[in-house]
Amino acid sequence: MRSDMYKVIVERPRTGTGWTKPGRAPREPDDRRACEGMRPRGRSRKWLNENLRPLQRWLERQAGRRWDAVYSELCKGVDRRNTVQQHIHEHLRDFVAVDVLEIGGRLCVARDWGGVVALADSRCDLYVDPRNGCLMRNEAAFVDRVRKRDAHRLAAHARQAGWREGVRIVDRDVQLHRLDGIWYRIELAPVPPSRRSKRKAGIVLPGLAFDAVLHAQVGECESKRCNLYGRHDVYARRKRQLGQAELIAYRLRNGDGPDPFDPRWTAARRQRSRKSRGPLYFGEQHKEH
Repeated sequence: MRSDMYKVIVERPRTGTGWTKPGRAPREPDDRRACEGMRPRGRSRKWLNENLRPLQRWLERQAGRRWDAVYSELCKGVDRRNTVQQHIHEHLRDFVAVDVLEIGGRLCVARDWGGVVALADSRCDLYVDPRNGCLMRNEAAFVDRVRKRDAHRLAAHARQAGWREGVRIVDRDVQLHRLDGIWYRIELAPVPPSRRSKRKAGIVLPGLAFDAVLHAQVGECESKRCNLYGRHDVYARRKRQLGQAELIAYRLRNGDGPDPFDPRWTAARRQRSRKSRGPLYFGEQHKEH
């Protein structure tokens, strides 16, 4: 560790300073304050501006060494007897899980709050292995953090693309639905509007159509179709099972398993929608052509 590590971490200009207008002083001496604090008036306050990234990088490079040797070298460069440098030791547990226990063959971390948690649920990237006393990388927490980040990103992409499990929207009038583990191509059509009866005056006959998915006569407005097709004014005019070539083209698979979100599906659909022919040039071409 470099000898001036504490200067790199702690001795930086403190932020949060600012000038606030003190206002007009009272005219009468009796109305003035009897005592004045050291802090400036207003909402402007200073706070610490330590740079802990060099300490974190140094600790990551010490992975594999015994924790006693690492901590001794740290105390040699950062004196705990100094009030300012003691603040660095308070941040040490933000990067290293020191209180690690082995319970039932699993490594757990004893936190100041929240009790004992698994090592994978710890937010520290390093930990002290109780079996050999060495500083080790918390690979389980890193893998779990990457998995949660990927799941969050996929969920955000799914919400932006309007994805629903078991449904793929090809265009406005064509959708793909998985019914009982089988993927079908559904063609949508608007429900016929209501009409007046020619035989009996004043009687309005509702517009009805036979839905190929629901296997029933449907009217103009039904909430069940809105949840199924995303709109309430359409019905399934035709239903056809997808063939093997179509399943491969749409990256689908029959079965009752989970239907994960595939970002390649939305990317390919956007690319197809943006695809257009180039401009046409008329007139005399170049001689070499």
